[in-house]
Amino acid sequence: MHGDAAGRVLRMAIERKRQDDAARRAYSIDLATGLPNHQQLLEHMTHLLALREREPAPMAVVVLQLEGLQSVEASQGAEAANVLRRKAAVRLRSALRASDVVASLGRDMFAVLLAWMDADEDAEPVARKLLATASVPMHVSGQSVPLGMRYGLAQFPAHGRDAQSLLKRATAQAAGGEGRLVRLGEAANDGA
Repeated sequence: MHGDAAGRVLRMAIERKRQDDAARRAYSIDLATGLPNHQQLLEHMTHLLALREREPAPMAVVVLQLEGLQSVEASQGAEAANVLRRKAAVRLRSALRASDVVASLGRDMFAVLLAWMDADEDAEPVARKLLATASVPMHVSGQSVPLGMRYGLAQFPAHGRDAQSLLKRATAQAAGGEGRLVRLGEAANDGA
């Protein structure tokens, strides 16, 4: 009888640990895309910025905002919008190095942390490359969907020395219309 009680307690402890791990994962991951979420990105940036203080090197954050996602959701439903978000996440992730981080900042925003660059001026071409990657038409339910993408950029140390200020600057550029807009399905022009 004593062994049965010990086994039951052990099973319950294992189950609690599994549930804790699942809750911790849900806290740090955007479940719709599988990408790190806003909080996880800030934590990663904070650790990386501490390293950059000791070993100086340029880094940047690019915030990309999808435009037109709300109209897709209104016309084709929430699942169609989620499919487009997942497709955008896959495209962004595939266009980057393994050391770069793509995170979800909400329904229509992604952030890309360029963890290491050779020079400050390398961030802008990467942002344009991401727009070009995303500019290939996306389809859902057999239909091409009219989306656009706008981006904002912030670089360490030129635009800030902490995660919050860098992310805030890049987000404000993307959301405020200062960033460059490309309609998905149009070619992204490197010269613009």
